Amino acid sequence: MAKLFLYLRELQKSAPWVAAIWKIGLKEQKAIEDLEDLVKEINAHKSLDELVIFSHGYMGGIILDEAYDLGEEKFTKAFAKTKTQIEHIRFEGCWVGEGPADMAVFGQLFKALDVSAFTWTHWSVDDAEFTLPKGTSVKSLLALKPKNATSPIAPWLAPPPATPALAQLASMARDDDVKKVLPLEWFQYSLDLKPPYLDNNLQHLGKHTFRVRSDATLRSVLAKDAKASSDPIPPFEYVTVIVREPEKKPPPRSK
Repeated sequence: MAKLFLYLRELQKSAPWVAAIWKIGLKEQKAIEDLEDLVKEINAHKSLDELVIFSHGYMGGIILDEAYDLGEEKFTKAFAKTKTQIEHIRFEGCWVGEGPADMAVFGQLFKALDVSAFTWTHWSVDDAEFTLPKGTSVKSLLALKPKNATSPIAPWLAPPPATPALAQLASMARDDDVKKVLPLEWFQYSLDLKPPYLDNNLQHLGKHTFRVRSDATLRSVLAKDAKASSDPIPPFEYVTVIVREPEKKPPPRSK
């Protein structure tokens, strides 16, 4: 079945590498600007195995041309004529995972199995330039501090396949210096942008302030039990709302 990656047009510089994390090709990446575009692109498919929506977000909501709670009538009515069935829905937007009840409502519109999102703010830099010295090793890449950085940059490289693995980067510089532009990614709870590799932020604020996506605790909740977060600063989680149980296939008949 097909995959679809929909991204807010103003995020187009980040879109290709975020889509790469979910192994979604360029042909399946579509820019949108408003709710009308979102509905149109989804309606173009009879069914989808996976839909990833990359936009700004907040607790249980996304921001397109305006802010929309995923469960509010103004938003859900836009899909009144939608017949698309989607197995898995993912949001790449700040704080969306704090509102699992709204996520569940959105998933029910498409008879989805599940809907997932992160609970913290997603930060990224799309144009960090690195000079990989000739003969560099994985060990030296781990300690690499580009210009103005006060701590190693390697922990904040976007994960493969969005960026090459460190061993692959090292092999590129086997015979000569190599300049590479690579995306950086990290998660914080607040909108107070403090890159972990600058101004000794990692040392001053502590490792608990900055996370990479693989640090997220995976938490699943049934749609009937989904409730909005009441924690002023929730733990860093990747929340999956189970909207419906997969259909059980009948056992094979005995001959």
